[in-house]
Amino acid sequence: MSAALISRSLDLKRLDDEGFELEIRGGYLLVHSVPYVTTDAKLARGVLICDLTLTPSGETTAAPKDHTIYFAGDTPCHRDGAPLTAIIHNSNHADLGDGIEADHYFSSKPEGTGIYDNFYDKIVAYEGHLGRPARSHDPSANARTGRKLAASAETGPFQIPDTASSRYGLGAVNRKLAIGKIAIVGLGGTGAYVLDLVSKTPVCEIHLYDGDQFLNHNVFRAPGAPEPGATKDFPTKVAYFAAIYTRLHKGVVPHPVKVTAENIDELRGFDFVFICVDKGSARRAIAEGLHRLGAPFIDTGIGVGLEGGELDGCARVTLTPAGADWATAARYLPFGDDDEGEDDVYDKGIQIADLNALNATLAVLRWKRSLGFYRDHRRELNAVYMVEGNMLSNRTPDAPDK
Repeated sequence: MSAALISRSLDLKRLDDEGFELEIRGGYLLVHSVPYVTTDAKLARGVLICDLTLTPSGETTAAPKDHTIYFAGDTPCHRDGAPLTAIIHNSNHADLGDGIEADHYFSSKPEGTGIYDNFYDKIVAYEGHLGRPARSHDPSANARTGRKLAASAETGPFQIPDTASSRYGLGAVNRKLAIGKIAIVGLGGTGAYVLDLVSKTPVCEIHLYDGDQFLNHNVFRAPGAPEPGATKDFPTKVAYFAAIYTRLHKGVVPHPVKVTAENIDELRGFDFVFICVDKGSARRAIAEGLHRLGAPFIDTGIGVGLEGGELDGCARVTLTPAGADWATAARYLPFGDDDEGEDDVYDKGIQIADLNALNATLAVLRWKRSLGFYRDHRRELNAVYMVEGNMLSNRTPDAPDK
């Protein structure tokens, strides 16, 4: 039970004070031990499940988003065992994630506005729908049991309840992203945006690797804006970004070191790695090491050139699955610092926040597809976005070399 959220929210605190058995898990409010009548006119207890809506600070509840609610239990009925069809919208089993499963979906609008002002009114109303038939059998049948669920530390990776997943019913599919630990190597523009996106997923740990300091020019190709004074002491990039994203995700771990062939074994055991570096030699050392370690990884890169007063270039994402042969893995990875193309334009120092953000977005989308979060029938290994023409080209495993 999230005691802090309950104590700060007037509606939840009122429910708690009256003796309702409350639990907050996976962005849902669970109300346990709700009495109801089964189809054989017997008494039973079930669980009301309502997705939470929080204020922007995440510290207190806001008004419920709608009038519906889930229920875990058998079909609730009137005193005689006739189903409560007036409130049962459907009886489809729903996997809501985080071990929460529902058997029914209720819909009952309050009189007047048709909107519940707070979670107290909503829970009391639905407890009444189920409890009144139960109390006609036994006047003591009440959800206000006075029992307190054991308060324990949150086991999820987030600092605040993930009400976005519960709001849109994404709990079950989000579990596909709940892998052990990932690494982001390079916290320049692209790597920082990768962190921004990945921090909003339920991965257990996000390890950041970069030995450079966060300097003034980095501000203009990184997500968000620094608080006054946050950069005055020239923090490392990993320390700067870890301080920000630890506010949302518990498992952000900074490593202020440059990854090389000498220390690549530190990445042994990682479930996935994002490579966001701008030198071909560094890319080769990291990619070869990860291939040897059997770790799946995505390599990113952008190339921007200035010609005739206009910028042109590309953003590339290359996936190397675990177990891929090295020839396949290296086919689309630029390794030469002096080669024409991506690394050559990097040497000119041109990076633009929107292309960094796009490069990171393409990388995270590919990662999510590889885990089955998004549909992935084509299973491309390489994707290149071209600024001129706004084109995206993909290369699949069986695509011939040109």
